[in-house]
Order: sequence, then C-alpha cells, then structure tokens
Amino acid sequence: MRAIYDSLQKQFKTPTGCAKVGEKVTFRLGIPKWDGPYDVEIIFNEYYSDKTFSVRMNREGEDNESIIFSTEGNFGEKNIYHYYFSFKSYGRTKFVKKNEGTFEGHIQDSQNGLNWQITIYEPVTTNSNMQEGVMYQIFPDRFAKFGEVEHPPDDRIYRIWGGKPFYKDNLISKDFFGGNFQGIIHRLKYLKSLGVTALYLNPIWLAHSNHRYDPADYKTVDPLLGNENDLKELIQKAHQAGMIVIIDTVLNHTGADSIYFNRYGRYPVKGAFNAKDSFFYDWYYFHVYPEMYESWWGFVDHPKINQSSRSFQEYMFGKGGVIDYWYSLGIDGLRLDVPDELPNYALNAIYEVSKRNKEDAVIISEVWEDASYKANYGHRMEYLLGHETTSVMNYPVKNAILAYVRYGDFWAGHLTETLQSIFLENYPREIAWSLMNFVSTHDTVRAITKLAGPEVGENDREWQEKNDTLSRSDYEIGRKRLILSYLILYFLPGIPSIFYGDEVGLQGQKDPFNRKCYPWKRRDKKLLKVFKRLGSFRKREKEFFKNADFAVNYIDDEICILERMTGERQLYLIINRSDHIVDISIHNTEPERTKIAFKTDKNEDTIHINSLEGMILELF
Repeated sequence: MRAIYDSLQKQFKTPTGCAKVGEKVTFRLGIPKWDGPYDVEIIFNEYYSDKTFSVRMNREGEDNESIIFSTEGNFGEKNIYHYYFSFKSYGRTKFVKKNEGTFEGHIQDSQNGLNWQITIYEPVTTNSNMQEGVMYQIFPDRFAKFGEVEHPPDDRIYRIWGGKPFYKDNLISKDFFGGNFQGIIHRLKYLKSLGVTALYLNPIWLAHSNHRYDPADYKTVDPLLGNENDLKELIQKAHQAGMIVIIDTVLNHTGADSIYFNRYGRYPVKGAFNAKDSFFYDWYYFHVYPEMYESWWGFVDHPKINQSSRSFQEYMFGKGGVIDYWYSLGIDGLRLDVPDELPNYALNAIYEVSKRNKEDAVIISEVWEDASYKANYGHRMEYLLGHETTSVMNYPVKNAILAYVRYGDFWAGHLTETLQSIFLENYPREIAWSLMNFVSTHDTVRAITKLAGPEVGENDREWQEKNDTLSRSDYEIGRKRLILSYLILYFLPGIPSIFYGDEVGLQGQKDPFNRKCYPWKRRDKKLLKVFKRLGSFRKREKEFFKNADFAVNYIDDEICILERMTGERQLYLIINRSDHIVDISIHNTEPERTKIAFKTDKNEDTIHINSLEGMILELF
C-alpha cells in the first residue's frame, strides 16, 4: 500500500464516491512505518455547519512500507461531510490532508489544508432517456416556424426570420421572430436524425419578452407559440418519436406585467401592485407600497415571489395547481430556473408534485457550480441528497472542457479534477449518470465562438456586436475544436445536450447574440454530418453508456484519454487538441481494434492522431 490514502481507489474507500443512507462505508489508511503511527482517527465536519465528530481507526495489518488502519460504519441520514485524518507520531499530532488537484493524501504537521468530501444521499428515480440518449435545447422563438398562429399579440415587434436580434438596452428582448410549436413538430424528423431523446424547451407560457422568463400567466401558453392543443400535439408526437419533453420553470419571480402583479394595468384583475386586498398581494415583498418592492437582481420588471406565501404554495403546488396542470399536458419534467434562490422546502415541493404525477419525472436544476456543496442566501442547498432534483446543468464540466480544448496547459489538470469530482466523488451515480452535459446554452457564449473568437470578458454589447462573427480561418479552427468538445460530451456519463444550431455552426457572443434564429437555409452540412454520426453512435451504444463505469485515463497539454468500461467491454476516447500529430502506443495482448465512430489505423500498435482530431476505440 504505497499511497497513504486515495478516495477514488477501492483499497482505501468502499464504496468510492458517494454513499447511500445506511450503506456500509469502509475507510482504510496506510501510514509509513517510520512515522510510528498510533491513535489514528478520521475527523468529519458537517458541511456548512460547526458540527464535528471523530471515529477511531483500528490497526488492520501492515505491508513492507506501511501500517494499515481502517474503520467501517454507516451514516444514518443524508448529509455532506468533509473529512481528514489525524494520528500520533512519537508524541506529536500529524494530519493526513488531501493533495491539491488530486484525491490522494499527504502527511503534514498542520491541521490546515484541503479535506475530502463524502455525500450521503437517498436514491432518486431517474429517467432512462437522460442516461442513454441526446438532449436538444430549444429557445422557442428562434428554432423553427411553420404556418400562422391564431391571434398573435398585436403589441409586439415582429422580425423577419434570420435577422440579428435587437441588442440595444431599450429594445433587447422585445423583438420576436415567431418560432412556434408547429415549427418544432415539423422538425421532429430532423431531431430524430440527431439521435435526440429529450427536448428541453425554454419558457413557453404567456410573457412579454422573447425569452419568456417574466411569466405573465403560468397557466396560459404564449399565443405566438400556438395554443394548448398545439403543445399537446408536440408532446404526443415527440413521445411517438421516442423523446421526452422538459419545460423551463421560473418560480423565483414573475413579470411585473402579469396577472399576478399587473403593474401596467394590462389585465382586468386586481394584481398585487393594484391593491393590498389583492389575492396576490402576499406573493411579493413590498418595502414602500406599491413602488418599492424586492425584485430579481434589481430588475423592476421581475418582482420576486415570497415562497412562504400560503396562497402561492397552494396555487403552485396544491392539487390541481400549476405544476399539476403542466404535467396534465403530458410533459415529462421541469428545468428549474435560478433554484439557488428558492428555499429547500420549495424544491422539495416541486419534487413531490412532479413525482406524484410521473414516477420518472425529470427535474433539472440550473446550477453553475458543483451542486453537491452549493450554498446561497444563508442556507445550504440539498440538490443531490434526494427529494430535490434528478439532474443538474453541468456548468463546471462545460467550463473545464472549453478551457482545456482551447488553451490546454494548466487546464489539463483542471479538467481532470473536475471530471473526477463530478462523476466519481461528489455526485451520486444516479444523478451523475443523468446530468445535462453541454458546451452552449441560452445564457452563455456559443461554444464555437468561445473556442475560436476573442474572449468577451466584460466587453459591452457594442463590442460583442462587432466581434460576433468569426473570420473564415477562426471558424475552421472553431469547428474542429467544437467537434472535440462534443466528442467529450458524447462520451461522458449523463446526456449530451445540443443548444439548437450548434450542430450547424451557429455563432454568437452573449445574450442576445447567442439566441439567433436557426439558419435553415445556411447550414454547415459537414458539421451536421458529424453530429448525426455522434447521435447514431449514442443510439447504438445506449445500453453500454447507461451502465458503463467512467475513468479519466490520462490528460495533458496535448492529449485527453477517457475510458468507459463494463465487465465485458472497454471504450476509449482519445482527442488531440495540439497543433501537431501525436502518436499513442496501445499496449494490449490482443491489439485488434474495431472502428467505433472515427477513423483509426486498424492493424498497428501505434495510433496516429492528427491535430485537432479525435477517435473512439474499442480494445479487445
């Protein structure tokens, strides 16, 4: 036992990673003999709390170099703990702390330093479509348009399909291009050709911005998208095509221009802004009535909801409430907008209502950091502990992939640690294998632009407009880097998610430039062909990816090698992000290889990988 401790290795910790409530956990430590170790303990700190306890470790045996100590037991309730080890050495106390950038340990004299984490959770029921297929995210106003909808609102600015979105402060989010449900329905065959098994739609309810994150009426479909029957038809036909449908959910705030607040008097109802005896008055936080109220990040058109309001809770979570209504239309799950700003009891309620409607309902939380130890607004979130979510948006991995593929260098170690933290250490397997993995979303710079264009930094929209289109040479580099990034996504546990248009080279800086119309008449067909091959690959190997373990084999400045394996098979992803050919030797007693998705030499022990190319191999 040469290492002192490594939480990713079964010889030191079983199970590796997270543990279920009540599951037996074994910790094993190998301390060098020359330290003369005794009184060995493991110390646990409850995350986001002052609670600490220690467990004595027993001497188990020794090998040529180390004395081995171990302990086993179980945790009786869900929680998150950080832990480290201490022992006595010739009368002095020493500590075993986590190495930076790895999951191994080292001995030091100080108690300061990094600790390991263990997540104790209750299992959740997940949806198989989130583990074995492909997700496609649609910004409804910009994906596809078919036919004419009845009674489109007459107070909106309508644009010709394909124009550059308005980006001036007084007009941003006010222009509409008319994407609708029928447009999506008529493109389901196209989505199926990409291997799509899950549709994620940004908000679809009545609202007065093109993004619709300012709900005006939770129980009314925006008429520009179609009507309730159109939505039902979309869901039904998506199901027939093997796709689940997930819709966006905004429960932290409403629009000021809504039936609930009614600041501008649009609706013939008494909103919270209109009268203190309004049914909706206690939904909001008024400081000086009615003009001064709490709003989301100071945006006055997004008044913040008081989650403790009994009438709001009943309206949203009660029998026949809003969430029941959405599920009655046939949806399969929800994506939760800014859930960090919701109390845990509200997240529990969303989960419970979803599960009473659909046992394998999908609940995806928008989380920009490691969701296992997220804390916000004075309280600890419990996304992964059971009864709050079945998936989260995997922003840490998105950021790590893009930084590595573009820059390499330091980011190789960062990608290694991020992949191991998310998939092997901090996230329960049920959720880790259902994560929404992506490199572009409606809130971020388009991946191809991020990979080859100038970094946006803090530059304003005027700068972004001038730097929104890549040069031809930058586009060619961006396309190659984009393929490498999506190769990684398609190989990871969880579900790879395409933000509409990425598959045909759609470019864009931040909002609103990342929300252009899908370019149906001007597509990068070579890039699209790659995405279709990737979709076919995921479909063909869906059972394998659903069950296969994951490992980071090797990542450096040039090469990334990831591994998926079951008892019967091993698949390897190898990508070369450098600017030159790299040779890799395969040491195997039976070196025959078969082509899985990308070109490889078949009868050689050395693989030649060109610059900015990748391949997926199976070894026998």
